[in-house]
Amino acid sequence: MILERQNKTDLDPLNHRQSVKRFLSFYHIEQQKPDAAFLEKILAHFANLPYENISKIVKLQKNYLAPERIRLPEEVMEDHAAFHLGGTCFSLTYFLQAILSECGFLCYSVIAHMQRMLNAHCSLVVLLEGKKYLVDPGYLLNQPMQIHKEVSRIYRTEHTGVETVFNPDDEHFYLYTFDRTDKKFRYKFRDQPLSMQEFLKHWLDSFYWPGMRGICLTRVNRDGMVYVHNDFVQVLNGQGKKKGHVRDVHLLVKETFHIEPEWVERARAAIPEIISLGRQHGYYQK
Repeated sequence: MILERQNKTDLDPLNHRQSVKRFLSFYHIEQQKPDAAFLEKILAHFANLPYENISKIVKLQKNYLAPERIRLPEEVMEDHAAFHLGGTCFSLTYFLQAILSECGFLCYSVIAHMQRMLNAHCSLVVLLEGKKYLVDPGYLLNQPMQIHKEVSRIYRTEHTGVETVFNPDDEHFYLYTFDRTDKKFRYKFRDQPLSMQEFLKHWLDSFYWPGMRGICLTRVNRDGMVYVHNDFVQVLNGQGKKKGHVRDVHLLVKETFHIEPEWVERARAAIPEIISLGRQHGYYQK
C-alpha cells in the first residue's frame, strides 16, 4: 500500500467563520442567545443539507491519497448554495459543529460503531443548560435528543421513532430506530469527546469504506425519509415503507434532492476508477 503523504490539515471548528456567516445569511437566521429554541432553529435549516456521497466520490477521484479529499465547511456551503449538495456524516457533523461553536454553543464530536464496523459514524453532543443532547445530521436525526445514563429516551420524528439506551456494561449509549412493526439497532457510542486529530483520522479513513463503491443519498421531506442507493429507493414514513428499483435514478435525484443529473453521472463514472485505485493501494480486495 502506498502511504498517504503527511497530512497537515488543522481542524478547528472556530476557523470557519465565513462559511458559518454564509449559512446563517443563506437561511436568513439571525444570531440569538445559544438556547434550546435557537438550537432547534439551526437544526431545522441544516436539515436542508442532504446526506449524499456523490460530492465525496467526485472529490476522491481527484484526490485519492491527498488529505485535500475532505470537504471543509467552505466547500460544503458553496456546493450546497450552488448545486443543492450536502455531504456525508463527517463533513456534515464538522460543518454543524463549526456553526454551533460560532453561535456560542458548547459541543463536541463523538465516534460511533455500527453492527459490523467500528468507527463507522460520527455525531455531536451539545451541552445545554446542564443537560446533554445528541445531534446527528449524518443520520438525519436533526432533533436534539437528550441523553442520560439513568433514563432511556424515546423520540418521534416525522418518519420514525428513536430510542437511546445507556448500557453500563460497556459504557456506551445505544441508538435504535423503530416503527410500528420493527426495531433496529443503528449504532452505539461512548460519551467521550473526540479530539480533532482523531476525528480527522476517521474522516480520512472513511473515503475507503465499501459504501464509496456506489452512490447513496438520503433526505427527509414531506413524504418521509427518502433513501437512494444506486437504483434502489426506499421511502419511510408514518404509514410504513415503500421500496423498489427505478429506471432513471438521475430524474429521481433531481426531483427529490434537486441535484442535477450531471453530478450523478460524474459520480457513477468515477466509481470504477475509485475501485481500481482501491485495489491498487490495498484498500479493497482483488
